[in-house]
Amino acid sequence: MGHKIPLDIVSGFLGAGKTTLILKMLKERKENEKIFILENEYGKAGIDGILLPSNNAEIKEIYSGCICCSLKGEFTQVLKQAISTTKPGRILIEPTGIGKLSEILQIVRQPCFHETIVIDHVITVVDVHEVHHYLKNFGAFYKDQIYHAKIIVLSKTQEVPYPNIQEIVNLLREYNASAKIVTSPWEQLDIQELLQEEKPYDELIKNENVISSQKLNYTRKQPVSARTCNHHSGTADIFENVSWKGLRVFSISSLNAVLSAISTGQYGKILRAKGIVAGKKDGIHFEYVNGQWKCNTTEPLELGRAVFIGQNLLAEKLLELVEGPPNAESC
Repeated sequence: MGHKIPLDIVSGFLGAGKTTLILKMLKERKENEKIFILENEYGKAGIDGILLPSNNAEIKEIYSGCICCSLKGEFTQVLKQAISTTKPGRILIEPTGIGKLSEILQIVRQPCFHETIVIDHVITVVDVHEVHHYLKNFGAFYKDQIYHAKIIVLSKTQEVPYPNIQEIVNLLREYNASAKIVTSPWEQLDIQELLQEEKPYDELIKNENVISSQKLNYTRKQPVSARTCNHHSGTADIFENVSWKGLRVFSISSLNAVLSAISTGQYGKILRAKGIVAGKKDGIHFEYVNGQWKCNTTEPLELGRAVFIGQNLLAEKLLELVEGPPNAESC
């Protein structure tokens, strides 16, 4: 096969802004190429795939505990099928926020893809407000995503003073000395400039024989839970998810009440939540990250859906909270 399909990866921790960046990339791209988008959702309620435009793009979602558990099986097969049947002009992968970027790179660099795929852009989105917290608490995942990126895009910088941003840049440089780091507020972000690279990722690393997170020198050993993939034994925390689908009708105030309740910690330590639920007239799309959230109206779905990600989640109580009183509309 003479022509290889360029492949982009947009990585980043929970709630960093991966899907928002992908939306901007799709909106501002100049080429009218057909795109295959592979989404990995942590949980059983797909949200991000619904938000992405489907014009001239095919979207496939993989629902799993983490992408590394699907890599050798479903992930590889889905990618092979897309190459042979969809025949896209470009492939775009959005891994789950708790996936190791090194593992994604290992999979797309398998010998079976050598003649069909060329890795073009490898991007990691970093929430500027959470860097210190995530480095301290989620070192293995977080450092891996930073280390293996060729482009690091800081999100939510619009209200952060320049000295603070520069401090974050210097901190990231301790884990990745060569990546392009973009600090512009996203309303000023030029996608064409962002993606401008002298060579594709594969060319930049052609002299590397192995991509391995061992270079990061993780020394702290962590206990492994039966609910956790063994690949993730280097992380300081065990992630769980609770997915919900239902017909409950929300108002903005009743949805805010639910999100406020989960921020208290009484349902477990919820790091990330997102969903699209039914409103009085329209659908309501919500995004929650570490106690902060926002809600916007969107196209309604036949069945509302939400996913909650964190630690020590009280699943039954959380589902009762979201479901609300039986047969009662929210006011």
